[in-house]
Amino acid sequence: MSEHASALSHKVNRQFSAVSASFWIAYLPVSGFMVVLLQSKSFSDTEIGFILAFQSIASIISPPLLSVFAVKHPRIPLKTIVLTLLLIGSGAYSIMYFLPHLFVPAAIIFIFMGITVMSAPSLLNAIAMQLNNRGVTINYGVSRGIGSLSFACAGIVLGKLVELSSVNIVVPAFVLFALFTCALLLRLLSPESVISLLQKEETRDLLSAQELAMATKDHMPGEIPQSSMAVFLAKNKVYTGFCFASIFLFASHSAINNYLPNITDALGGTIADQGIVRSIAAACELPIMFLYSFFAARISSHKLLIFSAFSFLLKAAATLFAPSMAILFAVQILQMPAFGLYTPSAVHFADNTVDDSDRIRAQAIAMVVGVGIGNVVGNLGGGILLDTLGLQKMLLVSTLFACLGFILMAVVLHEKSSRSMLRIKRRS
Repeated sequence: MSEHASALSHKVNRQFSAVSASFWIAYLPVSGFMVVLLQSKSFSDTEIGFILAFQSIASIISPPLLSVFAVKHPRIPLKTIVLTLLLIGSGAYSIMYFLPHLFVPAAIIFIFMGITVMSAPSLLNAIAMQLNNRGVTINYGVSRGIGSLSFACAGIVLGKLVELSSVNIVVPAFVLFALFTCALLLRLLSPESVISLLQKEETRDLLSAQELAMATKDHMPGEIPQSSMAVFLAKNKVYTGFCFASIFLFASHSAINNYLPNITDALGGTIADQGIVRSIAAACELPIMFLYSFFAARISSHKLLIFSAFSFLLKAAATLFAPSMAILFAVQILQMPAFGLYTPSAVHFADNTVDDSDRIRAQAIAMVVGVGIGNVVGNLGGGILLDTLGLQKMLLVSTLFACLGFILMAVVLHEKSSRSMLRIKRRS
């Protein structure tokens, strides 16, 4: 790699890491404190479950539509789409500051949040993969780890601010960092700019002939064939199995994560303690994020995902039996091999398992079929179980779902790993 290309790579990585840090700070007030915000407005757990389920359904429908839009309008950079989503989300969430206990308006607002903010991570992943495919290596583990560190620090600060003032403070906190993320996105070099800069410095040799052809092709309207979701899932059976296993894992993860206020209350904790729990969990993602490239070079993404699924199970079981806040704090260490390992592994698994023309769609479908449907089940089922059977029964069901997710992930990826690895080698 030439000196100019290396400097360009470092610059883009710094820019992308800054975007990741700011985005995940903005994401915290929405994902981490939405239940507390709704509870402060006297919504029941069942009502909250339905509202969050509607949001999750919206986040299921939105990413594939956005990916189709991105493919049909290749001259619109992905970062512009993400920026637009954050601006719409900021406007919608601002209304929550003034909204009383009104179910329908709250549901509509959270549907907009599902369409916009909750759909943005898959597009950020796609931006990273686009840059990688243009010859600038994005260290996704490091950038996502910086995002987790920012999330962790923000969790402690925001938890204290909520305790000292009002839970309504999460609304302006989100808007502030969403707008800051938009400003950083404007500065982020697009894949088109990267290609132009590399070509001007006569470093086209950094890209293989195949990737240069793909890079040019990506910017020509209507040139990339896109199959329907049903055809995509039927064609990519290994990837489909991974998505269905993820449904069970994230149903468990979502129920535990979103109803953390109920768990901390039962153990005698405060809103500030809830922020600390989230911060510990986010901080524990850091080591695996920074070391992911080391592990990925030695262990296949299939095996990493199986180990991650097992860690989801351990974390759910440990939360079920946690007798005190101190133990609940300690349980968050399992976030490292669970969600921390799952995130970068899933991104690279999607990018390496499907055809070149389906890469952006694969990132979206991972969020839709796996995380999205899992969140719907976890949010709705968790709220109903809390109101009908109580916290312990909800945690027991969550643990059973994690167990099913682990078994399915292990069976599907273990049986198909040899065939998939052969396919990856042929493409590399």
